[in-house]
Amino acid sequence: MILRTERLILEDWQGSEWMALRPIAQDPEVMRYITGGIPWTDEKIQSFIERQVKLYAECGYCRWKLTEQSTGEVIGFCGPGSWRDAGEPEIGWWLARRCWGRGLATEAARAALRDAFERARLDRLISVAMPANSASRRIMEKLGLRFEATFESEGTPLVRYAIDRATYELNTTAV
Repeated sequence: MILRTERLILEDWQGSEWMALRPIAQDPEVMRYITGGIPWTDEKIQSFIERQVKLYAECGYCRWKLTEQSTGEVIGFCGPGSWRDAGEPEIGWWLARRCWGRGLATEAARAALRDAFERARLDRLISVAMPANSASRRIMEKLGLRFEATFESEGTPLVRYAIDRATYELNTTAV
C-alpha cells in the first residue's frame, strides 16, 4: 500500500526498517512532547515498527512510514494507530526535526486521514497531544478535528481531539 502526496510517500513498514526511525525516536527535541524528551531505546523502536506491521496486516491501516520524495529519506511516520488503551484509532505523526515548519506533517496527515475514512472505512479518529504542543494542535484543527477533552494519562496532562467519518465527509464536500 502506497499513498503519495506532492512531496511525500506514505507506505507500510517492513520489520527490518526500524533503523530508519532511530534518529527521529532518539532525538530529544522530537521526543519533547512524546516522552518529555527521553529517547526511545532500540527495543522500543523495534516493537513500535512490529506493531505497525501487525496492525496493517490485521486492520489495513497503520502509522505509515513517511519518505520524502525528493531525497528518498525516511523522515517520520503518520497515520492511525492505537494509543494506549483508548479503544479507538488515534491519528498521529512524528517528523525529523529538519522537516519541521514546512507543512509536511499537515500534508501527510491529510492523506492519512483521507485513507482512514475513505479506504479503511474507519468511523472515528482521535488525536492526543500535550496541551503545550501547539504545532500538533494546529494540525488537528486544520484536519477538521475538534477539541473534545482535557485528561491525564500516567501523570501527564493531555488533550484529545476527534473527528468522525460523517464530519470528515461533510468537510470534504464543503471544500
